[in-house]
Amino acid sequence: MLGFLGEAIKNYRQTGAVAPSSQRLAQSMVEHLDDQQGPRRILEVGSGTGAFTRHILKGMRDGDRLDAVEISDSFAAALESDVIGPHREAHPEQACRVFQCPIEDADLEGPYNLVVCGLPFNNFPLDLTKHIFGIMLESMHPEGWLSYFEYLGMRPLKWPFVGTTGRTTLRRHGDYLAELEQRHNGYRRLIPMNIPPAWSVHLQGAPKT
Repeated sequence: MLGFLGEAIKNYRQTGAVAPSSQRLAQSMVEHLDDQQGPRRILEVGSGTGAFTRHILKGMRDGDRLDAVEISDSFAAALESDVIGPHREAHPEQACRVFQCPIEDADLEGPYNLVVCGLPFNNFPLDLTKHIFGIMLESMHPEGWLSYFEYLGMRPLKWPFVGTTGRTTLRRHGDYLAELEQRHNGYRRLIPMNIPPAWSVHLQGAPKT
């Protein structure tokens, strides 16, 4: 926990939480993993300490591929040594890679059947949020799913402390994410037993026509 808190304080724009995500949130984030019956490609963006990664790996089958992208060098190293490396050795028929870089620099090999994202979009400029979602959605299979999470009430909580410019940014973030849900047949689940409570949000790859 101390390592996680230290990383959050040092690099708050890239770290989405001050505590690892709960089992229930992780389960919700990977609920579409079994939608695809054949070999599947999975992309995880913002893997952190591997809370979601472990649930992805539990659901993988021989022939599947996982590409995990994590910008923090310490988190990426721990993810490789403690989570993905041992799984790769135990399951050589499953391809698992860790990219320590921003998503735009990762050597992605889609289309992906599932994209799981743990990035803290409410900390980002709107242009960066749009850029990252653009990359993720463009890399997906049309029948695939993208899952990300937001803490319950985070934008209203920040509202009194960010000034006029910050409130405008938060409002535009909310409008943009709501538009994505509308366009991509999205839905959300409330996970009250998380610290803090969170929404898991799920978007289909192909937008509505």
